[in-house]
Amino acid sequence: MKTKSILFTLTFLCSIILFAQKIVVLHSPTNGVQYFNDDIALQTAYTAAIAGDTLYLPGGTHFPPTRFEKQLTIFGAGHYPSATTATYLTKISGNFVISDEADGLYLEGVEITGQLSFDINESVNDVTIKRCRINGSMYILGNGTIPAENNTFIENIIPIVQVDNMLNSMFFNNIIREIYNARNLSFINNTFLRSSPSSGNQVVNYANNCLFKNNVFYQNNNNICEGNGSSTWVNNIFCTSTTTPLLGLDPILVDNYFMTLSDVTTLIYPDIETFDYSFDYHLLPLAAANLGDDGTVTGVYGGFYPWKDFSIPTNPHISSKNISATTDVNGMIQVDINVHAQDN
Repeated sequence: MKTKSILFTLTFLCSIILFAQKIVVLHSPTNGVQYFNDDIALQTAYTAAIAGDTLYLPGGTHFPPTRFEKQLTIFGAGHYPSATTATYLTKISGNFVISDEADGLYLEGVEITGQLSFDINESVNDVTIKRCRINGSMYILGNGTIPAENNTFIENIIPIVQVDNMLNSMFFNNIIREIYNARNLSFINNTFLRSSPSSGNQVVNYANNCLFKNNVFYQNNNNICEGNGSSTWVNNIFCTSTTTPLLGLDPILVDNYFMTLSDVTTLIYPDIETFDYSFDYHLLPLAAANLGDDGTVTGVYGGFYPWKDFSIPTNPHISSKNISATTDVNGMIQVDINVHAQDN
């Protein structure tokens, strides 16, 4: 990782002022660079954008269009409070709705206060959502006749995933509470927070022909999955005392681990079910010794996309800034900004 300290003189003061005003920047291979700073800057920039363009959202609250109908790349400054003290976190107020015209959309580094959803019964494909926090859950709804396919979700925080209308898609290294109606999906190196000790609360509510590999399930009774249709479960950690968790019809079980919740985490019910930035989601030593099938740690810190602490987006990240309140004797203002180039 590279760190670059940049000392600006008064010549560049205007760009710092623009930054302070929460400018949305549109990079377009066709139309060049444009800046938007009105009260609905995200909507204005979206209107000006064409497929293939990139939007950079600074810290602050942004109001999205009714739906996203263009193939765009969108970067925020991140959602982790302690990592965005210089920029503030990037928050999208309300719902983030994606239509089938937006195939290939990429979203990273934002907090969505509402829901993330695809238009109902639309084939929304090749979307990537990475290092985002979704407060209002994720809904991909429909009857499956026109499914959404080839979508990827990496290192997100999502309380509820309901995916009636999605096939052949991947969930890597997310922190999820519970899942509904999964078919032909892969869940690899996720951590599932649902842990209610009462009966009748499944973590996975219907999963047909899915792959669950190298995940951690905090549920501390047998109600892991209901309505399983021949799904495959490989090298998962189950926080249950039995080696036959309720997995429904014809599960395929391969090299899974069964241990108590206290051997896996210090978190306890009910707080464990709600993500908290102050919590430590690393495994305790006994659980950490139980590796996934790829030889890396089970859960979000292993696999192809190990969880990045503080969920910093992959675009260059402003880690600190110090702007002088007054000019010096030469009429210059000193600005010191530390920018970290991200490796991943």
